[in-house]
Amino acid sequence: MYYLVFSNRPLLQLKFEIRSFASLYPKLFYPLMLVSGRYPGRSVQRNTELVIEGFPRSANSFSMGAFLSVQTRPIVLASHLHAAAQIIRASRLSIPTILLIRQPVDAVISLLSLELQTHNLSYSERDLLKLSLKKYLINWIAFYQQVKPYYNDYIIGLFDEVTKDFGAVIKKVNQRFKTDFNLFLHTEESVKLIHEQVGFHAGPSQKRQYLKPILIKHLDSDEMKLLIYEAEAIYREFEMLAKVNSIEKTKFKLRVER
Repeated sequence: MYYLVFSNRPLLQLKFEIRSFASLYPKLFYPLMLVSGRYPGRSVQRNTELVIEGFPRSANSFSMGAFLSVQTRPIVLASHLHAAAQIIRASRLSIPTILLIRQPVDAVISLLSLELQTHNLSYSERDLLKLSLKKYLINWIAFYQQVKPYYNDYIIGLFDEVTKDFGAVIKKVNQRFKTDFNLFLHTEESVKLIHEQVGFHAGPSQKRQYLKPILIKHLDSDEMKLLIYEAEAIYREFEMLAKVNSIEKTKFKLRVER
């Protein structure tokens, strides 16, 4: 779906644009996935037991690996398509869902850094990198705007919480959806094991840390600042929704105990 810098030929650019647009709408996205024949096991189906989805670089790989590592039976899990259509279909089918979200600038910078690292690309082409960051910010905004109306149907997994205590996120799923998934014990050893099992992209790397401050310089324009402002406003909305949902659950628990 992504790898926009790597896909700098017109045909691949067109495929990127088509896939990005279709991913917002279930009626377009799933026929497209069917035709492409890619990742059939990752899409939401009626027998799906849990959905974990978010924009790329929002702890998708870590969440999937951590969740599956502690389950004692096979789980039908839909994940890693980075499509709003997944969240929407899960809502319509009443399937337990975790929506992952990360600060927008951190997410797009991390995505482009991974792209450069994965394909060993140069970061010297300023215009191409700036275009990629712009496209990714636009896609980040579209993704979360599209799923926002369904906020009552998923648990919000904020990046900092997911990467510091993913067991607490699973616990929220169990409380909200009356499931009994095993909780992930978030220790230094367990996190290291997940990173080793899932791959280098599941956690930080020295090279990406080096690339990030270089890429941030490409965000310093009026056009980019406007996009960042819009994206950060959306992120704050999701932060508030996550807090409100937690408060409401606490109040409900207190009423029951009384």
